[in-house]
Amino acid sequence: MGDNVLLEVKNLRTYFFLDEGVVKAVDGVNFKIEKGKTFGVVGESGCGKSITAQSILRILPPRGEIVEGEIIFYRDDGSVDLVKLDPKGQEIRDIRGKEVAMVFQEPMTALAPVYTIGDQIIEAILLHQNVTKEQARKIAIDLLGRVGIPKPEERVDAYPFELSGGMRQRAMIAMAISSNPSLLIADEPTTALDVTIQAQILDLIKNLQKEMGMATMLITHNMGVIAEMADDVAVMYLGKIVESGPVNEIFYNPKHPYTVALLKSIPKVGKKVKGRLESIEGMVPDPYNLPTGCRFHPRCPSYVEGTCDKAEPPEIEITTGHKVSCFLYGGR
Repeated sequence: MGDNVLLEVKNLRTYFFLDEGVVKAVDGVNFKIEKGKTFGVVGESGCGKSITAQSILRILPPRGEIVEGEIIFYRDDGSVDLVKLDPKGQEIRDIRGKEVAMVFQEPMTALAPVYTIGDQIIEAILLHQNVTKEQARKIAIDLLGRVGIPKPEERVDAYPFELSGGMRQRAMIAMAISSNPSLLIADEPTTALDVTIQAQILDLIKNLQKEMGMATMLITHNMGVIAEMADDVAVMYLGKIVESGPVNEIFYNPKHPYTVALLKSIPKVGKKVKGRLESIEGMVPDPYNLPTGCRFHPRCPSYVEGTCDKAEPPEIEITTGHKVSCFLYGGR
């Protein structure tokens, strides 16, 4: 393994066993996150992005289960396979929040409404650091200042409902970085915010990342956010990564018809749009009844009958690090 890899996911399959059938939310996913880099995961709702993150932290909803694969976390003192840990055990609890932290998309549901934001950050600090309550409060005020909350010494005693959405999200980020994690997972961190606040929060994550040298896994459906933030990108569709590679390769040389379609649906600044923006034909299929072969074939403009609907396309490396799973590039 290169010294630079912080987390490696190999053949991860996370399924949900429901009364209606089995949902293959994540179905054979492979990727690596490098130290200090931003790894973007992009795709439509329901493609398995958040479940991938929840699998890493072992916080899957009921009936969700990792059925196969490895999630290797490379720590300073050796590596650990997170899949093999007991989700309720001490070892994963030490890693969760301390070495791998997460920022959720809706801070109102992630923050407890009956405690002040200060209490919640202090609790996180006391859990993972050997400090007194007074020291923890000082650290909390300092963190709130670092994430750009004005008058942190007053706001530390505010309740979540007393803060705006952008400020709540900043408080969540303060809590997430309180223990200097080596990986921050940000799951749609700006979805609930307006565009100006969105840009501020992304800048904040970027600056903290540089300052602290942490890696970020950024989950979003927004290609613009990926362009702004990511070093490497994985494009997910229905539980599979259909294309992955360095951000410039994905944007300037997209290969998979789904990636091409996603990029065409972004409004371009300064260009007059004639008519409507392009959208992707058809609907995301029913998760209980996935298409055979390539899962994108029912919506794909380059669909070849008898090939795309029969077998799953193999993953092919187009240039170094740029991989795509599509029959257009061989493997028929």
